[in-house]
Amino acid sequence: MVRIVASLLALAATGCVSIDGGAVEASWNIQALDGRGIADCSCTCPQVAKVRFSVVPAAGGADLCAGRAACQFPCRSKHGATPFDIPTGDYAVSLVPVGADGQDLTGAVVQDGGGTCSAHSGVAPTLRTVGKGQLTQLNAVIIVADCAPVCGGFDSAKVCTKP
Repeated sequence: MVRIVASLLALAATGCVSIDGGAVEASWNIQALDGRGIADCSCTCPQVAKVRFSVVPAAGGADLCAGRAACQFPCRSKHGATPFDIPTGDYAVSLVPVGADGQDLTGAVVQDGGGTCSAHSGVAPTLRTVGKGQLTQLNAVIIVADCAPVCGGFDSAKVCTKP
């Protein structure tokens, strides 16, 4: 019995996280500019590899998630949460599509298959209050991108997916 209790306590101790502030959580979906759903992140043009939180103090200042790997998540996961280290306060929170090279794709225009394509967050930043030890939720966020030519391209009559 003592071994079972000791084992359970050891497992519980490894599940702890450091709470030095609050965290922000969001889910996302990828949608084509023409309204079609994009089934696979590899079908976006430019290709969205990751999604990064942008957490900017409402009073002004730098993005707390810029350059932080802990604020980036694989696009295909469609969900992520920052660590509990965002100081208490009001923030403009949004999601940023990121390429495989780590560059912000917002407003990027690239040539692919003879045409140009772009990606961006489908909604404006949302004002949220972050509290210490609290998980602040964004509503589901749409990331908008063109459909890659290999996945149906600009043919709005076809689902944006790999053949």
